[in-house]
Amino acid sequence: MWFVTETLANWDEIHRYARHERSDWLYRGQKLASWNLQTSIERCCDRQNVPAVKRAAVEAELFREFRRAYHQYARHVPQSDAVLEWLSLMQHHGAPSRLLDFTYSIYVAAYFALETADGDCAVWAVNAPWAKHQSVEAMKRAAKPDAAKLEEPVTEGHERLIQSLLFAEPFVRVACPLNPFRLNERLRLQRGAFLVPGDISVSFMDNLEALAARDDATTVVKLVIPADFRSQALRQLFQMNISRTSLFPGLDGYARSLGIYHPVFDWV
Repeated sequence: MWFVTETLANWDEIHRYARHERSDWLYRGQKLASWNLQTSIERCCDRQNVPAVKRAAVEAELFREFRRAYHQYARHVPQSDAVLEWLSLMQHHGAPSRLLDFTYSIYVAAYFALETADGDCAVWAVNAPWAKHQSVEAMKRAAKPDAAKLEEPVTEGHERLIQSLLFAEPFVRVACPLNPFRLNERLRLQRGAFLVPGDISVSFMDNLEALAARDDATTVVKLVIPADFRSQALRQLFQMNISRTSLFPGLDGYARSLGIYHPVFDWV
């Protein structure tokens, strides 16, 4: 197996994964431990029975439609070549995209895994520097120009570079950690980042496995959180100020948080 699956023996073990040696890892929470990692464009194309060879064209058309309509709903309109910023807005508002949400906080990821779980859930952990380096090396082998620049601190110029590296043929199977130069509120509050697949004609898992097959399997870990730990975990996360209230500021976030965990539940 190209990734490791581990199961928490107790909730307090989660802290071991948050220590310094994993501070540059990325985490994603999922409400069912049995789920694979999938992007929203992948799920959308699966529902619509879009053939693999047409998925890039479908993505391009949805991207075009979103950019044409966005100015009707918001004042700030990104630059036309700010691909990641546009895609992060699509992701933020629920449109299908190839971006897969991760966070640098295992506790934030655990919250998202636990909040609506009714069985065992999971946090996926990916070594971000490893994924970035392996992605860059794969793009170099495919003769993608200036791929090495992705390992430099992000600038406005990265947006234009990403267009040629990830959205132009030849498509390369990678899962590259990326963020737009301009972060939206949700990315800041959730310490968010994206893993971005390079070839959406295949699954996200196939893109990630293309990197893992060349290296140590411990670079990708699925951490299973048993259902029995849910109440204790949500209580501790609440005490750490990790809830819908802090992660989604505004009345909707606060109101939804009341149904996930509140100290009143400890009274019964």
